[in-house]
Amino acid sequence: MTTTILCAGALARPRPVTPGDDPQTGAGTLALAADGALARTIRRARIVGRSRQSALVPDELPHEAWLRERFALEGAVAACALPAIDGADACGLMVRPVHLHLALDHLVLAPPEGLGLDADEAAQLAERANAVLADEGLRLRALDPGAWRLEAIDAERARDEIAALARLLARSARMAIGRNVDAYLPSGAAARRWRQLSNLVQMSWFEHPLNLAREADGRPVVNGLWLEGRAGRPAARPFERVLSADETVAGLARRAGIESHPLAAEPGADDPALQRVGDALAGSGALLLVPEFWRRAVGDGDEPGWTQAWRAFDRWFEALLAASPQLAAGGIRLVLTGERSTIELLGLPADRWKPWRRLALAALLREDA
Repeated sequence: MTTTILCAGALARPRPVTPGDDPQTGAGTLALAADGALARTIRRARIVGRSRQSALVPDELPHEAWLRERFALEGAVAACALPAIDGADACGLMVRPVHLHLALDHLVLAPPEGLGLDADEAAQLAERANAVLADEGLRLRALDPGAWRLEAIDAERARDEIAALARLLARSARMAIGRNVDAYLPSGAAARRWRQLSNLVQMSWFEHPLNLAREADGRPVVNGLWLEGRAGRPAARPFERVLSADETVAGLARRAGIESHPLAAEPGADDPALQRVGDALAGSGALLLVPEFWRRAVGDGDEPGWTQAWRAFDRWFEALLAASPQLAAGGIRLVLTGERSTIELLGLPADRWKPWRRLALAALLREDA
């Protein structure tokens, strides 16, 4: 059975490749060890899928689109990070507490994971926000420090409002990191109402003792809410097991009733999860692996960090095959995504006998630029 490895951000090089880059110096390209397992897999693989988003501002990131299609999800992929509550997802939306940095004439979204909120801090902020949202028939529940639920307080009008907000086009926070947020704010009939509600919360947090303490400590203040949307229930179960470092994918798997296990955010060759991969392969059914090597570098616009992420993935892939040789025997599908594009590579055992295939990562990066 083919094993799929989703590599979100693997093609999202912070500095685009240009025609003048010299592959011999490493500028603009990324050289993998020529005799390494990853380079061999890519070299003999076939391109079985390719897509590119052409909209000026796409609705979702390529890896989100890939997941939504595979799981037949009606709703926002990013919102699947919200812990489910007794099947009540239809009555609540996921929002994230965020830090918005003031640039010269616009606001820029900082990486939400950089806030470092703990459960007590999240509870304090939610309590203050609820003091102003109560009059609107709404409340926030900090189910997780970084994943909150906006819900109605047993009022028909408020439930209708939640339903209206759920119909907004809400782009994920991950999509807007480091950018002017104006183009990525929710759009639709209830967009103005969302701005009113988020402004109420922002004002309630202004000079909050917690934010004053964070500012004094040199930590980013929490000064905004980001709407991730509503997570629906997947209609498909494309995988039997999922090992993921991404809380969104893990949540999506749980909602689909798929066995899910954690994977280290940046797994190394000695990651105990490699043993879980072997255990999963011993069973039947398709397996999805979602490491998170590139996420931080892409969010920070760190090109050297992105290059190091590829090298770390190269080492991890080598260790993965060494720990679970049966993985290659079943075939490997690599799903590489960038800012706008997705490239799917399929490597099967028989491909080793096809030396005329000379696919190279450098070529894929140039084509994706």
